[in-house]
Amino acid sequence: MDYINDRQLVANYLTGDRQAFALIVRRHRKRMYFAARNFARNEQDAQDIVQDALFKAARSMHTYRGEAKLSTWLHRMTINAAIDHQRKDGRSGAQCSLDDNDSVDIDANKYLAYNPMENMERTMAMRQALAVLPQAQRKALWLIDVAGMSVGDAAAELGVQPGTVKSRRYRAREAVAAAIGEAAPAR
Repeated sequence: MDYINDRQLVANYLTGDRQAFALIVRRHRKRMYFAARNFARNEQDAQDIVQDALFKAARSMHTYRGEAKLSTWLHRMTINAAIDHQRKDGRSGAQCSLDDNDSVDIDANKYLAYNPMENMERTMAMRQALAVLPQAQRKALWLIDVAGMSVGDAAAELGVQPGTVKSRRYRAREAVAAAIGEAAPAR
């Protein structure tokens, strides 16, 4: 079922195929998470935003007209869910003022709480590990874990079999994990 395009999956879901929505979630959840993370204070908030967006998407899939990619429609759902989440928590940016007598709530703006030195050693080790990876492994890792492509799409982009992409990505993740002192990723 992985080879079915998004429009067909939407049509299948609307006719009652529950597996179709599960595949939509598998295909798009990671990108939705990255979009949600830009609005969240922590990983739990990001997961909550994605869950809300998926719930709303499931309930309003009949409104998807196919004029844009499904990923674009889901991205918009995620942004709307993030805005709703911020409103619910009372953290909209309009509530933050910087008068002389006011103090700034760090939670009101996540960028005020950012400490660039906090993970510097880990970041440097990760960059060094990525720099010495063979190009094929680095590309496989980049296309799947950063660009959010599926294994099949990455394989088509690289002109290799999906199993080759999986293997390259795994070896790349293993090398990076070893370089930064973390456990090797699960297969």
